[in-house]
Amino acid sequence: MGKLVCTSIVVAALAALFGERVVNLRKRTLATRELVQNHLPNCVELKNLDYGSEDITILGNGLAFISTGLKYPGLPSQDVTAKLFVVDMKDSRKKPVELRMPRNFDLESFNPHGISLFTDPHDDAVYLFVVNHPQQKSQVELFKFAEEDFSLLHLKTITHELLHSMNDIVAVGADAFYATNDHYFSHSLLKFLVETFLVQPWSNVVYYSPEEVKVVSEGYYFPNGINLSPDKKHVYVVDLLDHNVHVLERKEDNGLVSVKSVPVGSLCDNVEVDPETGDLWLGCHPNAWKAFVRDPNDPPGSEVIRIQNIHSDEPAVTQVYADDGQVISGSSVATTYEGKLLIGTVFHKALCCDLKLRNMAAMKKVLVAAAVAALAAFIGHRFLKLKALSLASREVPVKHLNCQYLKNIDCGAEDITILRDGLAFISTGLKYPGLHSFCDAPGKIYILDLLHPRPNPVELQIKGDLDLSTFNPHGISVYTDEADDSVYLFVVNHPHYKSQVEIFHFVQDDTLVHLKTITHPLLHSVNDIVAIGAESFYATNDRAYPIEAINSLGIFLGFTWCEVVYYSPAEVRVAADGFMSSNGINISPDKRYIYVADILDHEIDVFERQEGERLAYVKSVAVGSLCDNIEVDQRTGDVWLGCHPNAMKLFKYNPEDPPGSEVILIKNIHSEQPVVSQEYTDNGHEIMGSSVAAPYEGKLLIGTVFHRALRCDLR
Repeated sequence: MGKLVCTSIVVAALAALFGERVVNLRKRTLATRELVQNHLPNCVELKNLDYGSEDITILGNGLAFISTGLKYPGLPSQDVTAKLFVVDMKDSRKKPVELRMPRNFDLESFNPHGISLFTDPHDDAVYLFVVNHPQQKSQVELFKFAEEDFSLLHLKTITHELLHSMNDIVAVGADAFYATNDHYFSHSLLKFLVETFLVQPWSNVVYYSPEEVKVVSEGYYFPNGINLSPDKKHVYVVDLLDHNVHVLERKEDNGLVSVKSVPVGSLCDNVEVDPETGDLWLGCHPNAWKAFVRDPNDPPGSEVIRIQNIHSDEPAVTQVYADDGQVISGSSVATTYEGKLLIGTVFHKALCCDLKLRNMAAMKKVLVAAAVAALAAFIGHRFLKLKALSLASREVPVKHLNCQYLKNIDCGAEDITILRDGLAFISTGLKYPGLHSFCDAPGKIYILDLLHPRPNPVELQIKGDLDLSTFNPHGISVYTDEADDSVYLFVVNHPHYKSQVEIFHFVQDDTLVHLKTITHPLLHSVNDIVAIGAESFYATNDRAYPIEAINSLGIFLGFTWCEVVYYSPAEVRVAADGFMSSNGINISPDKRYIYVADILDHEIDVFERQEGERLAYVKSVAVGSLCDNIEVDQRTGDVWLGCHPNAMKLFKYNPEDPPGSEVILIKNIHSEQPVVSQEYTDNGHEIMGSSVAAPYEGKLLIGTVFHRALRCDLR
């Protein structure tokens, strides 16, 4: 008993830690932030820069150097050869020209990240420093630039154990520089899983020269861009995940001392410094979560931030440009030259825009007012959206069939599935968090012979080592083994509100033999199940995490975090995701397609089964209701849905205004124009909270979450 208690405490603690870390990561990536468009005039796309322009830096004569083709783990990229370009900002055409690389340089593995320029004051020689990640390693390439033919001479490659995860670089000599390490570890698994999950201030800034290499500043969450003040006395370091810019003073031994940090309210990447005014220009990610989710319909946005008078008591931080990702996606750098602004990106394109002069004091007031209004509008919008998702104002007219109540079914019939020989299995007694229940007794499984002239449900006797006192059945599915006609019943079970799957063997006329209980971390919030083998199935998780607070927040914010999981004894993995709340699931008669009910999105998603039991999205069919379980007519392929016409009534149960019921039929679901029809509706006075509708030979069984069940004649 003590061991069980300890294990439970450890599991609970780990779950709480995981949930807290996920919330913290989403907070640091500003996952809920949406931008208000703030465009500049006369923005034009630079040609030839289709695979990113991660860093840009400009010489005093107007030549802008650009790194392209970065492949960074976890971010989109193209399988193209990386290149370096130069743009003459004094040329009205602003045409990028590819720099000629030396023949002896390995271009095949070239993977440029941050860049920096150094002009030797003795002979005006220009040196280009490039952070390079061949095979995801970390090193610096030092080139000498020849302006007469726009070529680069490779001088040397710099590696050192302290330069293990470089992001950006700022040159302070012909072979000396400061560099940021954006991760503490060098091993990919530790870098991109452990560090990303823990989000701790472990990273640093390193100084390098041929004579000395040392850590000069540390305690950063994700040090990214780095640059130098015009007088060379200060170094600026951008901490992307801490949403600020650090100001550090250089010492005679090239050490750095912290002076201050300036919050910027965004995840800023590279930093460029105006040599005349000392203004800092930052290319930023307003919502970094979108960069990793990679939804083409909701791409990551772009933001340019300017900091004026950074060394004063009140630096002026202003947003100069903002886009929701439709024009430019994933901005990483912004730099200016004579009234023009260049904006580069990690994996998208690059823009050149005209700068508008603004009254900064007035703009600051406008931005503050806009932020407050946007926050209030967002909260109000989410409440209205939640009401819309639950169809809170919907009332349905009564549309009845010739129906009779099934005997013995008084505690719900949450799911029903029917064998080809007319035997219907019914799960009853579900206790679901937040929903009403008329019964305190444990759940049961019933069987109903629809070929009997007067069919009545019969309770199945369960044999085996299953704890029936905590039996809490939810979705069910039947699999018939073609080799010997054995029938296996799969039941989603929630003992003590946990999540597991029970497999039974159906024997004789009224007996289930319990074979095994299946649990897995990916099967944490199972709602429904469809069996595809004697021990394999697909299952829906109607919650993203086992922690209710995080799920409630996700539903309020409208996140599509839920998924479908494939299980077999040999493999368990997520087969499909991106659902608001995945509920019912079933399979087409030819076994080629899987149907999933996204209850909060009011649609049925169709997926094609592919090799390796992977699911490929095909289409979605809108149904206009909150549909629960799915049953499929094995003869016609018609899809039958038990639905909740107004889910707000379901959760706020009022016997005087009970939740209604609705049955929807989809015919020809794979055609270009599926036919969606309403076959039955009730205002809750005949049957409340319908969750399933199963047809058989002109009859229709309608089950509910917590009420009764009907057997109806189909017209």
